[in-house]
Amino acid sequence: MINQKAHDRLIKSRSKLMKGHVGMASMLLHLDLIEVSSSQCGTMATDGKRIIYNPDFVLEIEEDELRSVLIHEALHVVYEHPLRRGKRHPKVWNISCDYAINGLLIYDLGMELPEGGLWSREYQGKSSEAIYSELMKSEESLQEAIDSMGEGNEGNSETEGGQDEQSNTGKYFAPSDVKTGEQVGEIDLDSIPMPTGEVWDAQDEGKPLSDSAITELKGEIQRAVSLADKLEKAMGTEGTSSMSNRIDQLKDVKVNWKDELNDFLQSSVANENSWARLNRRHSWRGINLPSKAKSPQGGELAVAIDTSGSVSQYELNMFATEIQAMAEDCGLEKIRVCYCDTTVRKNEQGEWWDIYELDQGDELVLKVRGGGGTRFDPPFNLFNDYSNDVEDVQAFIYFTDGWGDVSADVEPSIPVIWCVTEESYYAERLPFGEVIYVDTSTLY
Repeated sequence: MINQKAHDRLIKSRSKLMKGHVGMASMLLHLDLIEVSSSQCGTMATDGKRIIYNPDFVLEIEEDELRSVLIHEALHVVYEHPLRRGKRHPKVWNISCDYAINGLLIYDLGMELPEGGLWSREYQGKSSEAIYSELMKSEESLQEAIDSMGEGNEGNSETEGGQDEQSNTGKYFAPSDVKTGEQVGEIDLDSIPMPTGEVWDAQDEGKPLSDSAITELKGEIQRAVSLADKLEKAMGTEGTSSMSNRIDQLKDVKVNWKDELNDFLQSSVANENSWARLNRRHSWRGINLPSKAKSPQGGELAVAIDTSGSVSQYELNMFATEIQAMAEDCGLEKIRVCYCDTTVRKNEQGEWWDIYELDQGDELVLKVRGGGGTRFDPPFNLFNDYSNDVEDVQAFIYFTDGWGDVSADVEPSIPVIWCVTEESYYAERLPFGEVIYVDTSTLY
């Protein structure tokens, strides 16, 4: 049995939002209300399809705070936060998402947040991905965020997913279920409390959504945002808090592809420090620091270049510079590159891969070979079936304009990152890997 008083209070608060925040209220109407126990969620959360709430929290906070938390959860959905975590630590991701949207609530809408709400002008206008990267690099900034949450959230770090016997809502996967053992300095990330108003991974019966289901949910969210915008315009209620304003801000806060790619690479390889190989990024200053290494011999990065697109040689040069810097920052010692149009093209020595030994001082050079049509399968076939020296490869980057498709059965056993220069129907339907859109204008 649900707590009817808490449920009714949510419905009433949502209805009141129709007066000044009709767009947000419209977004909330698309999200089912699901009651759970405090063991599953200490406050409120969303997975992009539902508002999950703890009835005790709903009943104890002030009315204006409840409306703020509802808009907070709606904004998580507008910004598609439940779909964007990737392999990031879920608790730090929650903090990052809160910083990304709470500035809008505090500074733009003048709303009140409950105790433990996170906001800072330092992060205003930044994407959650960029904020996450900053927090993971700075123990001081992360500790400041933890301290800002205060004592009001102390119990949230102990939540556990599972069957809720009282409300009979079924199995839901809470971010606090994940235990990774990761640390930032002396901070154990698993022990961090969850902020007020959580964002959970998109899911179905406690299981992560498939790539196709995520694409479908993303479409549903975008349609809901569009309808909310049209509703506001029809009622003449556009303003600072309007959905069109939120859409414009969402477009403005573009994720920097360099931050996103670097973040993904960092999460794809081991991050243990090793003195076996000194960090070359600091050695020129006479400072000896340990490098991050997958193993004593380091690791490799595989890169495939789609030569059928319209990427210029200058853009390839700049992309090579960025990739090499990221690979060295991750402690990788080697980059192997292949070029493909409808087939992989050999180099002048008759080899499929161009090998760059970063630990030997090699500079990554990308230069187009081939041209013409597009097939994405051959580089993966080369990697999976025709290369017997790829056991140290930690990740596979495919640089392409995105106009092509790939067979699901060629997916390698390592993370794949699609660096796509154009938004296309095909890129949205790739059956595996993480898609990162590269703004080529940033290469100039």
